[in-house]
Amino acid sequence: MDRRSFMYAALAVTAAPSALAQSHAAPAARPAAPEFPPVDARTVWLVGDGPPGDPTAFAPRLAALVQAHQGPARDTYLGGGAVAELEAAFAALLGKEDAAFFPTGTLANNVALRMLCGEHPHALVQHESHLYRDESDTPARLGGITLVPLAAGRTSPTLEEVSTAIDEAEKGPYPLKVGAIALESPVRRTNGALVPLETVAAIAKLARAHGAGLHLDAARLLLAPPSVDVKAYAAHFDTVYVSLYKYLGAPFGAVLAGTKAQVAQARELRHLYGGLIAQGWMAALVALDSLRGFSERMAAAHAAAARLLQALEAKGKVRRRPEPNPSNIHLLEMSEAQAQAAFERCRQAGVRLAHWSEGAVPLYVNETLTRRPVEEYVKLLLG
Repeated sequence: MDRRSFMYAALAVTAAPSALAQSHAAPAARPAAPEFPPVDARTVWLVGDGPPGDPTAFAPRLAALVQAHQGPARDTYLGGGAVAELEAAFAALLGKEDAAFFPTGTLANNVALRMLCGEHPHALVQHESHLYRDESDTPARLGGITLVPLAAGRTSPTLEEVSTAIDEAEKGPYPLKVGAIALESPVRRTNGALVPLETVAAIAKLARAHGAGLHLDAARLLLAPPSVDVKAYAAHFDTVYVSLYKYLGAPFGAVLAGTKAQVAQARELRHLYGGLIAQGWMAALVALDSLRGFSERMAAAHAAAARLLQALEAKGKVRRRPEPNPSNIHLLEMSEAQAQAAFERCRQAGVRLAHWSEGAVPLYVNETLTRRPVEEYVKLLLG
């Protein structure tokens, strides 16, 4: 019996009701979760930004990368080594002067906001953003910054909403200057939808007219379709944060890019916020390795997804829910019974599929999609 089978067996034994409980007609124990086949080179995740971390695979990969690396890989308090190489690579990718390694995206977001706000701790954010919903009020608690949420339930505020929020701050009985505007794109809470480039450009122009900094939470921007020019998108923002672990295989980490002066200040604030860890080379090495050819691999995955979606809709059993600005998530509308059957077929074949919710199954585009032919997915999803 392998480790996974043993684990499920152990859980089943632990959860099983005792004979005494059964004699008193206690509710039956919940059945164990269905088991997937062992992970191998053909395992596919149609859910999530990529495969989850695997310690047994990570350790030998890291060792091989250390052996193959030219020059010293080790950094000292995030200076030099692979960390410096990663920072240079992301600065070039995002079209910025410099970039700094951060241990977490939450820290990168909050340092950027603190830096851009300066002496004006009043910032506009999306209601559905990670910065507003998932960071425990860090801007207010550690940075003294008041967040004004916009566009509840939607991907992006309109230009009119942003303009109104600025006017309410600047023209109220006790005027306040908006120090910064933060946008997340793609927005995970709206199924990975992107803020349209024309909206970004309009908000950026308005922000500059009022002297407000503009920050982009681009944690998942590299997952966007190849039609999105990452450098052109990032050009509208003063600072840009990208995640290293969601799809680049690193165990942790993020980068924050901007001008040389901004990044120097960000490094200082990183230390003040407690984020100057002793070494980050292990995350940097893996992210650097994954970054090579990543855009080409994602382009191939998006092309395969387009063929798959076309084939599914041609069968007349599944409808793709319209989304004008998708990144790597598509909603497949189907009945719950269809979805359950598809999940079971996929499970047996070693393909992870998300569960049905609100009339649809989300299909995630990531690198693993290219591991099998499109025709196989059509059979698994439709039977």
